[in-house]
Amino acid sequence: MPAFISIGRFLFCVLFVFSGATKLLDLAATTQIAQQVAVPAMVSSYTARLEGYAGMPFPQILALAAGIIQVLCGILIALNFGARFFSLILIVYLGAVIFFYHDFWNRSGAEASHQLLLALTDLALIGGLLVIAGIGRGPRVVEAAYTDV
Repeated sequence: MPAFISIGRFLFCVLFVFSGATKLLDLAATTQIAQQVAVPAMVSSYTARLEGYAGMPFPQILALAAGIIQVLCGILIALNFGARFFSLILIVYLGAVIFFYHDFWNRSGAEASHQLLLALTDLALIGGLLVIAGIGRGPRVVEAAYTDV
């Protein structure tokens, strides 16, 4: 059974590594998609400061961060290094993606249905990440506290 958990975790992480690498390899297209994200007014002063420090526009920072988070967390979870921690990071990331990008409640018609489907897909991924966070490194062998001699 531990082999199934390891193989399943590895195959599950292929999605994040591929998606993140695609974002990083076509950064211009990812930046265009990130421009659709509305920055809340209460954090706009922080984003302006971040743009000044990085020397690039905020949508490009978001695109880089999204790609790096997906690739890094995907590889580390697949290698079973800090699986709980990095799955929790991806849970927060996907929650933010659902809220800020797949805002089906602000859309209408076919676009609302499409965004709802994408939000539900991300919600299913969150469910899988919760399983990984619950299992952690995998089942441990329970050893007796004492042995009969």
